[in-house]
Amino acid sequence: MSKVHPDCPPSLGQAQRSSEYPLHRITRSVYASSFTLRNDTDKPLRVASLRDHRTGEIFFTSLPVFQILTVTYDLIIIGTGPAGLTAGMYAGRSGLDVLFFERESIGGDLVNRHKIRSYPGFPDGISGTELRSKLVAAAEQYESEVNLEAVESIEPGSPHEVQAASGTYEASAVILATGGREASLGVPGEEEYEGRGIFHCAACDGPLYRDERIAVVGGRNHALIDAVFLTKHASEVVMIDSNPELPADGTIVEEVSSHPDIELRTGTTVTEILGSDGLVDGVEVVDNDGDTEAIELSGVNVNVGIVPNTEFVAETVERNEDGQVVVDDRLETSVSGIFSAGDIRSGSPTEIAAATGDGVTALSAAKEYIVESADPR
Repeated sequence: MSKVHPDCPPSLGQAQRSSEYPLHRITRSVYASSFTLRNDTDKPLRVASLRDHRTGEIFFTSLPVFQILTVTYDLIIIGTGPAGLTAGMYAGRSGLDVLFFERESIGGDLVNRHKIRSYPGFPDGISGTELRSKLVAAAEQYESEVNLEAVESIEPGSPHEVQAASGTYEASAVILATGGREASLGVPGEEEYEGRGIFHCAACDGPLYRDERIAVVGGRNHALIDAVFLTKHASEVVMIDSNPELPADGTIVEEVSSHPDIELRTGTTVTEILGSDGLVDGVEVVDNDGDTEAIELSGVNVNVGIVPNTEFVAETVERNEDGQVVVDDRLETSVSGIFSAGDIRSGSPTEIAAATGDGVTALSAAKEYIVESADPR
């Protein structure tokens, strides 16, 4: 079935295409192409056709193509980690038209996680790559669009405008799920020896330190799990944390404390990264009594948490002193219609299971907002 938009002249049906232009995706199911029409009575006319692949309906209009391609999505999700992918899956199930933005790799930091022990349903743990594959597959079945580029800024409004290098995109609601990047120690020598003994990804770089003595700096679950993993490669792992007692789950603390290849140094702070000939050869530490010591090492895994990737919304939404986005109990930010999920939102426990739950909560609130904004009564 075809329809002709009233903007098109009556002679449209008798005209012939003289040239055709590329197909453009408008939504999950609607595509647009454009072509030039010529006949005996009319001047050449650039026309666009829209085809809905679900119904087979074709719609013709003489509106400029750039106007047709200015589409307001129901929802834009920025970030494709566990929170973003979960929100996208639930949005797809709800029939929302979704656009993702991802500046690096789909799945976020999951590809760097050798084992996740605390994800529900996997009592023996699950690798980051396997969990990533499951989350991506669940979201992909709804054929949402993905732009592999960074978002530069957001202009709140009705609709919200999301600015990227490729252009401006509009959406009724936005979910921020950009995760974080590895935090640094902020000590002398750290920047100098980054990539030359200082590393953040145990799964990626651990095999480089076979039979070497290395350190893991940090005391939370992720750091302890990485320390155990690194014993598969290193001859010895020195676990260094400034807290008097490790702030991790008891079972993991017990495993680390009893491991024959892990030396535990609590109440100890790294004050400097030492090196020679361009490579790390140790760290200087100070304990809670003020005593200093140089520890000989070949590598240092810095595992002290994350820095939220929220700089691009610094002028848009309220953030706390740690850079996390401040949210209410519905995960809505200080701007109506903009929500935040996962590690970047205030109060996050920075656990993958919590991030997926956040994705559901943020999407539920976003759906309500989309409905209310469409019908302001």
